[in-house]
Amino acid sequence: MNKNLLLFYLLISTFSYSQVQKRFYVNDAKTIDYVTVNFCVNDSARISKVTVLLEKTTYKNEEIIQNLITYLKEIQYYPDSKLRNNCYDSTFEFVNKNYENAELNESDYAKCNKFKTGNFRYADFRVKETKIKRRKNKQIEKNGKRNKDDPFKEKYKISWSSPCEYQLEFLTANSAEREKFIGESIKVKIIALIDNGYVFKAKLLDYHETINVILIDSE
Repeated sequence: MNKNLLLFYLLISTFSYSQVQKRFYVNDAKTIDYVTVNFCVNDSARISKVTVLLEKTTYKNEEIIQNLITYLKEIQYYPDSKLRNNCYDSTFEFVNKNYENAELNESDYAKCNKFKTGNFRYADFRVKETKIKRRKNKQIEKNGKRNKDDPFKEKYKISWSSPCEYQLEFLTANSAEREKFIGESIKVKIIALIDNGYVFKAKLLDYHETINVILIDSE
């Protein structure tokens, strides 16, 4: 069994039967790759069909993708789950193993200065149209292409707690789903520097952790 498959099996075995793990650390992802599937839940609350959506998938290891499909088909939700008898899209993250416990060396701290102001964007295809404008203690994220009549826009107060760590406090949001976070803070830690950007881990409400890549926007 190759190292990627062994790592995959070890990861999925650590979660209970009714949970769905969304992030896997592998050796062959460049930084973060994605697999998006459409899965259908039958009347018995079991995933019965999984289809890979190639146009929303960047990870190329077909053997591991097939094992992801097998894993999903073993998921059993609660018998009265509202997910029954319907199909859903879901995206899974495949992160390079080097970033699982990555930390910046102190010698690299000064390199974070170039990220404190400027224009940026996410590498994640799901939010690739989102533009980030960072000015002193304010950050604005917006995406006018999402919906011309209701464009996405959020404002944050940004404060740097260390050379490569910062907090984003929600100031405004123009969606009901996100308005509930106004006043809350996202804790962000830069864990690696890459060409034209950085890899970071972010935590909201001290439990919801994400990992993503921000790139300098040259447009």
